[in-house]
Amino acid sequence: KTVATKAINKAVEVCHRNGGGIVFVPEGTFLSATVFLKSNVNLYLDKGAVLKGVFDPQEYSCYIPQKDMSRYSSVSDNGNNANSIYDTEWIKTLILGVEVENVTISGEGVIDGGHVFNSRGEEGMLGPHTIIIAEAKNILVSNITVNKSANYAFLGYDVENVVFQHLKINEGWDGIHLRGAKNIVIRDCDFYTGDDAIAGGYWESMVITDCRINSSCNGIRVIMPVKEMVISHSRFIGDGKYPHLTSHEALRTNMLIGIYLQPGGWGIAPGDLENIRIHDLEIDNMENALAFDLNKGNNARDITVENISGKNLRGHCSLNSLHDGFFENIALRNIDLQVCIGSKEKLTSSWAYQVRNVRK
Repeated sequence: KTVATKAINKAVEVCHRNGGGIVFVPEGTFLSATVFLKSNVNLYLDKGAVLKGVFDPQEYSCYIPQKDMSRYSSVSDNGNNANSIYDTEWIKTLILGVEVENVTISGEGVIDGGHVFNSRGEEGMLGPHTIIIAEAKNILVSNITVNKSANYAFLGYDVENVVFQHLKINEGWDGIHLRGAKNIVIRDCDFYTGDDAIAGGYWESMVITDCRINSSCNGIRVIMPVKEMVISHSRFIGDGKYPHLTSHEALRTNMLIGIYLQPGGWGIAPGDLENIRIHDLEIDNMENALAFDLNKGNNARDITVENISGKNLRGHCSLNSLHDGFFENIALRNIDLQVCIGSKEKLTSSWAYQVRNVRK
C-alpha cells in the first residue's frame, strides 16, 4: 500500500552520485509513480519482485525532449495515431531515462503497468508507457517480465547501442516501439501483445532474432525508413492471447500481418527501406504473412526474403507502391505459404523470383 517512488528515486540518485551501482528491488510488490533512471545504474528486480504503477495517471511524469524531435511524431490520414512527442499526456511513463548511458534494467522480477486508464490520453483511454528511454546510449534490458502496460511496454527515442534480451511482454499495446534507433539487438524475447509487438522506424543496424511473437495486431511493423535490418529465426503465431483493447470490434484477437514494412503509414516519413534481410521464419494463423507498402517519399531497395514457412493464412503477400516510389532488387526465395480460401480450400504456393523497378 505504501507508495515507494521517493525511496526508489533516492536510491537511484545515490548510486549515480557515487559513480554507479545497483538499485535492488527485493521480493514483494512496490507501488511507484515515475522512476528516473540515471547513468551507470542497474535497476535490478529480484525474483518475486513487482514494481507496479500507481493508479492515478496524473501522478506520472512525462518525457521532455532536450532537442528537436518533431520528425518522430506521426499523424495518419484519418487523424489517429498522433503519438506526438510533445503531447504531455501521451508521453507519460512509469520508468524514464533521458540523456543517460550505461543503464541496465534486469533481474527476474516483474514491472506491472496496471493498465492505468487515462481519459485524457490517446484514444481517450491510454495511460502512461511502462518504460521510456530517450536520447540515450549503451542500454541493456534483460530477463524481466512486463505485464499490463497502460500504453507501450518500451518506447525509445534517439537511442543507440541497446540490447533487449530474454524478455517476456504480456498484454498492453506495443511491446518494443523505437523511433530513431541505431545498433539495436532484440533477441530471445516472448511477445504476447494487444497491439504491434515490435514497431517504429528511423532505424539503422537493427537485429531481431530468436523471438516468439504473438499479437492481436501486427508482429513487426515498420512505419518509418529503415537501413540495415535483419529479422531471423523467429516464430509468429496468432491469434492474439490478449485482445486489441482499442479496436472498434469488441475484444478482437485476430493477428493481422507477421511483418509489415510500411514507411509513411502513420504520416509522411521521407526516406527509404535499404539493405533488409528477412529469413528463417515460421508464420502461422494470421491475415497475411508479409506486406510491403511504400508511401509518399519512400522507396525500397536491396531486400531479401528467404526460407519462410507459413500456414493458416487468410491473404496473400503483397508489395505495393502507393505513390511514385519504387522497389529495386527485391529477392523472394524459398517461400512456402498455405493460404486458406473459405473454410476448406487451400492454395499452396512456393516463390523464388526477383522483382525490379516496380512502379505504382
